[in-house]
Amino acid sequence: MAWNAHESAHFRRCTPRQGGKDNPKGHALLSFYNLRLGVPEDVRVDTRSRHETRILRDYHQEPQALTRERRGLWLVDRAFIDAPFWDAQQRARQITMITRMKSNLGVDSTEGRPIAADPANAGVIHDLRITLSSSREAWHLITYRPRRGGALQFLTNDFSLLPGVVAFLYFRRWEEEKCFDTWKNDFAQAKAWGKGTVAIANQARLAIITSLLVAILLHTRLGAAGAQDEKAWAKQEKRQQAKVDDPDGTDRPDWTVPWFRYSAKVSRQVLRFFKHCFLKPASPGLYERELGPMLKAYL
Repeated sequence: MAWNAHESAHFRRCTPRQGGKDNPKGHALLSFYNLRLGVPEDVRVDTRSRHETRILRDYHQEPQALTRERRGLWLVDRAFIDAPFWDAQQRARQITMITRMKSNLGVDSTEGRPIAADPANAGVIHDLRITLSSSREAWHLITYRPRRGGALQFLTNDFSLLPGVVAFLYFRRWEEEKCFDTWKNDFAQAKAWGKGTVAIANQARLAIITSLLVAILLHTRLGAAGAQDEKAWAKQEKRQQAKVDDPDGTDRPDWTVPWFRYSAKVSRQVLRFFKHCFLKPASPGLYERELGPMLKAYL
């Protein structure tokens, strides 16, 4: 059994004021979520006081980093706007990045682009080709009015996507924001197993393994065309019908509803069912008899 004497589950944080390099606010937990599969895939932990883009660049140096995969589509928070990094990824791996525009991001020039007469572009106000002060490449800036009002700006390095599709893809990221909130809350420093990167990363990886096992079990027992988490679907439909002033609604474009009907969320009741099954032997018939109805309605 190997162990690290410098960092264990009992590792104590040492901030710059104490002569160390650890972040006084806690730790950075950079999680990677696959929207196509509906599961988290990887995580990067750092306890130092560093900007998110520095952590992403360090992660990219790892041989198995997801950022090294070709033709990926990345939907990222605007804290990760690093034009030179994404320019290099686009040239080397044809990677598309979509994010929210930052108001303080330097823009040197803008050029209007015609908005195609396509139903997917409903809500698009402006479509611009811009040059950034921090980049030698052209970037795509889209101003969009969501179904619940207001105006949003999206930035991407991809000109092949319809601007309305760019907006929809970023809204898809928002729909899974609950996953990131759960990680931030449940893996916060006060609730983490330990204070160091090893303990926190192991806890996060265990959560990834659990999510994957649950997804595999649902698919194996119920099948791709079998029962789905209809409670999550019903909640999604209710949020889609929300009016502008309603507190809980979605800005997903109406044109996407018939084409994209999927939720990666799994109800707590279902997770609790799995927990109880693991405590003692459970037959396959138990899953088929009780799990299906549990996915359809609250018991």
